[in-house]
Amino acid sequence: MLMSMIEIKWDGKESMWVENKEDIERLKKNFFGEEKNGRLYLKPEETLYIMNFMNGVCFYNDKKVEFNEMASVFSLKEPRLFIKFNAYRDWRDRGLIIKRIYEVGEWKKRKKVNLKKYPSRPLEKTSIKTEAVWYPDSLFSVIEDENIGQELFINYWFGQYGVYRQERGNLLKLNFLETVFLSKHFGLKVKNTKGKQMSYGEILNEVMKKREYAKRLYEVYEDWRLRGFVVKTGFKFGSHFRIYFPGASPALSPKKKSKKEWIHSKHVLHVFPKEQKLLVSEWARAVRVAHSVKKTFLLSVPELEEKDYIDYPVDFVSYRRKKQKGNWVRETPDIDKPRYLLVAFSEDDHIGGVELASLLKKAEGMGLQLLLSITDRETAITYYVLNKIMLPQSDKEYYEIEWMKP
Repeated sequence: MLMSMIEIKWDGKESMWVENKEDIERLKKNFFGEEKNGRLYLKPEETLYIMNFMNGVCFYNDKKVEFNEMASVFSLKEPRLFIKFNAYRDWRDRGLIIKRIYEVGEWKKRKKVNLKKYPSRPLEKTSIKTEAVWYPDSLFSVIEDENIGQELFINYWFGQYGVYRQERGNLLKLNFLETVFLSKHFGLKVKNTKGKQMSYGEILNEVMKKREYAKRLYEVYEDWRLRGFVVKTGFKFGSHFRIYFPGASPALSPKKKSKKEWIHSKHVLHVFPKEQKLLVSEWARAVRVAHSVKKTFLLSVPELEEKDYIDYPVDFVSYRRKKQKGNWVRETPDIDKPRYLLVAFSEDDHIGGVELASLLKKAEGMGLQLLLSITDRETAITYYVLNKIMLPQSDKEYYEIEWMKP
């Protein structure tokens, strides 16, 4: 059955409206527009959606206006109009409500959600009475003392003893993060290949000349290690680190009497420097890789100061569904508080650490969850929701990022 036509009028500038009473009621029922003086005024994305999917026809002085003509005019004021429209379109296609922030007026914040608390355990330090040799161009150090090497590996899971996942070899290899940490907190003596004794500060300064963002990586590594977490490379998963909760051990653990299985991490952590910008597609790829191997993706934006935050422009708040009397019903602006601060990106956009942190802070201040809507080159949408987590005794902020299907 063909949907009846909805007639939209346009003044050629900023105002679009519907006058037919039946059309007004039909649109109001689905929370389109704002009614004033017998007219239902529409936003650009609402107009474009009605034209494209609800048999809407727009007229300017009795002349029919096509989609591109109208979109071209409004894109002069909003250059990224199509990306925003596509996010709006996808949410509406799911039968859900999405509105411009200023359309819904003031609302009370949702009940504050308790932050997910990660189970930290203070690291039990010991004094290491041995020496490591530092290879500056390889960014590794090596401990030859077999007893101490085994102790650090088995009891603390520092470095790699022998060969990865193979029970052979008797050297403990430490990456630059582990070398600096053990020198600073365990008293490990380190000398370079010329025999010069080096402090942890000298090692880190040397690495900083070769490795971009080395200081930020170390600060995050240290923050988690001091709270008992095991922090290893996340290279295979497109992230900086993989995280094991306190108590994890590298020892092969028997799952069955005849079989041994290596322990697997359940979290990966990516450090996003505040001044760095990444293609959204690259950032999203790391999140998807983590999810594809059933790992939670964690994000850190280190060294943020109050002056770093910016007022990043946002447009939409969105509603989802709730369970009511045993049935799932959509949330609506007349009854419910918004659930998400929805920000639209395309896969070819760039996003920086400051922008992302600013959006997270804005969403938190509004009592909303931050939801990123990403349009790919085929106009399909992928959603990622960000949630703040608590790492006890840490002054840094970390977030879980999850793929979401509305």
